[in-house]
Formats: sequence, C-alpha cells, structure tokens
Amino acid sequence: MTAHDTAARMRRRQRLLGAAAPAVLATVVLAVKLLSLPFAAGQATEAFDAGNGDRTLAAGKVLETLNVVERYKAHFALGDGHVLQGNFELARDEFATALELVPHGQSCKVRVNLVLSLEKLGTEKMQAGDQAAATELFAQGSTLVAQAPRDCFAADNPNNVQGEGEALKQAAQRLAQKQQGGQEQQSPGEGAEEEEQAPPAADKLEQLEKSGQQAQHERSQGQKLKEALEAQEPDQYAKPW
Repeated sequence: MTAHDTAARMRRRQRLLGAAAPAVLATVVLAVKLLSLPFAAGQATEAFDAGNGDRTLAAGKVLETLNVVERYKAHFALGDGHVLQGNFELARDEFATALELVPHGQSCKVRVNLVLSLEKLGTEKMQAGDQAAATELFAQGSTLVAQAPRDCFAADNPNNVQGEGEALKQAAQRLAQKQQGGQEQQSPGEGAEEEEQAPPAADKLEQLEKSGQQAQHERSQGQKLKEALEAQEPDQYAKPW
C-alpha cells in the first residue's frame, strides 16, 4: 500500500467520523438526560412532600428539559407546584396538558389531580357568586371521572396504588352534590311565587310573611349546604412521580 493510499484511507475515516459525530453526541446527551431523571424526579417528590412550591416548580422545569420520553411527568410536577402555591388555574392547565400526554391507561393519577383542581376552581366560583361558572367546572370534573379507565378502580392495580380509584369516587360524589346544590340555589322561592297568587286579597299580608319566612329558610339551608360542601374540600393531591 502506497503512502497515497494510506492518506486517502485516513481522509475517508475522518469524514466518516465527522458525519457520525452529531449522532454520537446526541446519544451521549440523551444518555445523560435519562441518567439524571431519577435525581430530578426525587427532588420533585421531596419538595412536594415538604410543601415547598418553589422547589417543586424548579424540579418540574428540570424534568421538562430532561424527560423527553415521558413528558407528562414534568407537567404533572409543575401542576403540583402550582397547587402548593395556591394557583389552581395554572395547576389545572398543567394537569390538563399532562392528561393529553399520558397514555390513557396510565392517566389515573393525573386525572385525580385535574379533577381536584377543577373542583377547587368551581368552589371558588361558587363562593364568588358565579354559580354558572361553578356548575360548568363541576360538570367538567364529573366528565373526567366518568371517562377514567377501569384500572383506576381495580384493586391491586398499578394505577390504583395510591387510592386513585377511591379519590375519584369521592370527588364524583362531591361534584354531584355541588351541582345539585347549585341548581337548588338558582331557583329559590319558585314555589312561594306560585303560592302568592292563590290567596284572596284579605290574606295577602299573612301570605307575604309566610313567603318571607320560607325564603329565609331556603337561604339558610343553602348556606348550610355550601358550608358543608366546603368542609369536604380535599387537600390531598397525588405527589410527582
């Protein structure tokens, strides 16, 4: 083999190595990311257990960069961080994104937190007097529970390890009660109005007094129902993976 042949071979080898370098680099970067995932996930869980919203959000952002395979886990951790900070609108958005990304059969944990966030937002709307918006949020939560995979409710199932099925069942009951309570509060005194038209003129004063007492009773009952439902508010969200 001549010196010219040796030089040509070396040039070809260099070109091949140069062409393969980006693929090798990408493989190395991916390997580093995957090896870093357990550490980042552990940080998210520890921060959530400690009730530290800032640290949970920071860990979620790290997961968003590292976890290119299971991207829903980053959004789930970000949602938990927003929950700890009391920002349930942002939490709802992150959990909704996580639900879009997670495989349907593994969605139980994500579904629980999204339903709880919708319930919390609905309760806030109810407290603010916006019953229509509250009812819509409660209905969205009920639909998510109804669409949950069967595995969420199956005993000894990997998707029900943390009691996801029971959490969804309890949420469904609360949401149904709140929707029913909202319907009752939207139409108070309808029966009283019908009764007001029946008595003769001589009994109008007495009937008005009775109607006033009935309306007061309905308002009192509505307030008691509202307080009872608020007392059932869940405070346990599933922790990050």
